[in-house]
Amino acid sequence: MSKEIKIGILTFIVLLVMVWGYTFLKGRNLLTDSNTYFAIYDDVTDLAVSSPVLVNGYKVGTVTKIILNEKNTSQMVVYFDVHEDYKIPKDAEVALKSMGFVNGRGLFIEIDKVCSGADCAPSGTQLKSKVVGLVESMLGEGEMENYSADLSTTAQSIIAGIGKEGQEGAIHETFRQLEQISKNLAAVSLSTQILLEKSSGDIQRTMKNLSQITDGIAKSNKNIESLLKNVDKISQDIAAAEVDETAKRVNNSLDELKLTLNQTSQTLTELNSVIKKADQGDGSVAKLLNDAKLYENMEATTKQLNLLLQDLRLNPKRYAHFSIFGRKNQNYTLPAEDPANK
Repeated sequence: MSKEIKIGILTFIVLLVMVWGYTFLKGRNLLTDSNTYFAIYDDVTDLAVSSPVLVNGYKVGTVTKIILNEKNTSQMVVYFDVHEDYKIPKDAEVALKSMGFVNGRGLFIEIDKVCSGADCAPSGTQLKSKVVGLVESMLGEGEMENYSADLSTTAQSIIAGIGKEGQEGAIHETFRQLEQISKNLAAVSLSTQILLEKSSGDIQRTMKNLSQITDGIAKSNKNIESLLKNVDKISQDIAAAEVDETAKRVNNSLDELKLTLNQTSQTLTELNSVIKKADQGDGSVAKLLNDAKLYENMEATTKQLNLLLQDLRLNPKRYAHFSIFGRKNQNYTLPAEDPANK
């Protein structure tokens, strides 16, 4: 056998496997015989190709195709295959039920009896269809009636247990309690309103102060950020510095500062003593500070000295005479206020 024939046979086998796998994934097994049926529904939401077909909860087939009904476009035609080992009666119903909140919907074939011969539906037969709601699908059609009956009985028991007038649990008692609760709520509301009216001024001032504080913080945000950066830098510098050596230097500086403060305190004490003695004593300093007449004499002396210096500046020849060829008579110009006249 040539190489080309082997490749062709292998390719054919691969194609067959691919076709079989595709149809198998679609819910149809080409290696087994099956009968095809269809049913018509108004709504096939959550029903998809490859959805299961079940009899009494056991899967006997698969949905193969869903198309639009050409005769009535508001309906959908659902085709499904059933393994030929399972004979479907002609009067069987195909119910469209929910299989849970996640699994979508499936087809449930309801059979009353086993068929044989002419009573069985041949392939291509249309079967009766019906749709079962979500609650009925979860609880069961027969159980739904039981649940409804139990619910009705429970409701009647609750209504009967409400009680009569004057008895515990009566409706009027509930209304009375509701009325009391309403009055209490009204009183609380009134008290709250009075309290708010009295505190409205304080609340407004408080809100205004909070607004001003917030504005101040917002305006100082840059300064705060800069301060935090400086603090961070100082912390880094402190961490990088020799803390022990710096602490020793600080301690030495504090000792020197303490000594200086002690000396300063002693000096201030002595100065205070000197001032006190000068203020209370009889010495020259005390007289100089406390004697008014001495102050006036010193002021007059100072004034005379100023005049003398002025005259000396204006007429220096009056007090000093220099001549190479002999002294000559000089005419002096007296100042406006001659100290000699006084």
